[in-house]
Amino acid sequence: MTQAELAPSEERGAFFSDPAMAANPYPFFKMLRENAPVVKFGGVLGLWVVSRYDDVCRILRDHETFSSRVDATSMRGEERPPSILFDDPPVHTRMRGLISKAFTPKVIGEQRPAIQKWCDDLVDKMCAKEEADIVKELAYPLPVTVIAHMLGVQDGDLATFKRWSDAIIQNIGNVLAGDDSGLLQVNEEFNAYFTEQINRLRERPEPNLLSELIHAETDAGRLSMDDLRLVCRVLLVAGNETTTGLIINAVRAFAEFPDEMARVKGDPSLVPDAVEEAVRFYSPFPGTFRRATRDVDIAGVTIPAGERVVPLLASANRDETQFDDPDRFIVGREPNRHVAFGLGIHYCLGAPLARLEGDIAITTLLRRIKRVEVTESEPGNFIRPGGPESLRVRFELDREAAPA
Repeated sequence: MTQAELAPSEERGAFFSDPAMAANPYPFFKMLRENAPVVKFGGVLGLWVVSRYDDVCRILRDHETFSSRVDATSMRGEERPPSILFDDPPVHTRMRGLISKAFTPKVIGEQRPAIQKWCDDLVDKMCAKEEADIVKELAYPLPVTVIAHMLGVQDGDLATFKRWSDAIIQNIGNVLAGDDSGLLQVNEEFNAYFTEQINRLRERPEPNLLSELIHAETDAGRLSMDDLRLVCRVLLVAGNETTTGLIINAVRAFAEFPDEMARVKGDPSLVPDAVEEAVRFYSPFPGTFRRATRDVDIAGVTIPAGERVVPLLASANRDETQFDDPDRFIVGREPNRHVAFGLGIHYCLGAPLARLEGDIAITTLLRRIKRVEVTESEPGNFIRPGGPESLRVRFELDREAAPA
C-alpha cells in the first residue's frame, strides 16, 4: 500500500474510533512507518501524523520549529492562563521550574514507604479474588492515592480527584479544537477545592509536598495562588495517568509473554528493565501534539506553517530501525532508547515517580502470582491516554508466597 492508496484524509481519523484499532493500533502504525511516515489526517483538528522514530525524535527536540502552543486559543493569538503542557519558553521554562520542585530525587524517594504500604494493601485485596480488574483495583488507585497524599488531599476526596484527572485527559482533543465547555465545571470545582486547601495550609502547615511549596521561598518570593493551583493541576495528570498506563501495560505484556514474566519473577533485579520495556512495548500515551511554526520538510513531505502535528510515540517505540524484533516484549533489551516519556524540554516530569511506582507495583505483584491471564475478549481502548478504563484479569497465585 502506498501513501496515495491510503484512505482520504477525512476518513483516516475513523481508524482511531474502531474498537479493533483501539485495542491494537500497532499493525496500523507499522503500515504508516513503511508507506506513509508523514500523513495528513482529517477531522476537526486536521493533524499531520508522524510515525518513524528519527522523525518523532526530531520533532520532540526542536521546540522552536514545533511549538507546544497547539490549543485553539493560542492559535487564534488570544491570551490564556499558562499551561506547562501547551506552552513554549519562556512561559514553559518558568512553569517547569515551579513544578520540578515536586519531582526532585529527595521528594520522590520520600514516597517509597507509603507507596509500598498502599501497594501491599491493594495487591492483597486483589489477589483474594478469583478475577480482578487491574485498572480499578491497582493501576488507578495506587498513583491517584500517591499524588493525592502529596497534595494533602483527604482519602474521602480521592474519587473526586480521579474524576478531575480523567476529565482533563478526556477533554484534551476538545480543548485543542477550542471547546473547553467539558471542563468548565471541573475547573470551578478544582479551583475552589485547592484555593481552600492552600489557604488552610498557609494557616496550618502539614507534612506534605503542597504545604512545603506554599511556604517555600523562591527568588521571586513565595508562589502565588495561581502558581500553586497550576502545580496541583499538572501533578494531578503528570503523576497519575502515566503510572496507571505503565502498570496496565506491564500486566498485559506479562499475560502475553509469560516466559518473560517468569524471568523477572525469578530475578527481581530485572524489574527496572521490565518497567522500561513495558512503556516501550505499550506506551502509556500513544502520541503528543505540536504545531509547525514554519513550513518544514519531514521524510520528503512538507508540513505547512501553522498545522498541527502528532508525533506517534507508540509507533516510534516499535520502529524496526531502532529496536530489534520490536513486536516482542524482551526484558533487558539493549539498547532501549524508547520515547515513552518524551524528549527535549517537555520530557515527562512525572517519569521518576512513575518508574518508582511501577517498580514497586510489579515487584509486589510478582511475589504473589505465578501467571496472569487477560480474561476479556476485547482488551479495551489502549489508544486512550493512560490506557483502558477497565481490564479484567485472572491470576494463578503463588501459594508459597505469604501476603505482605
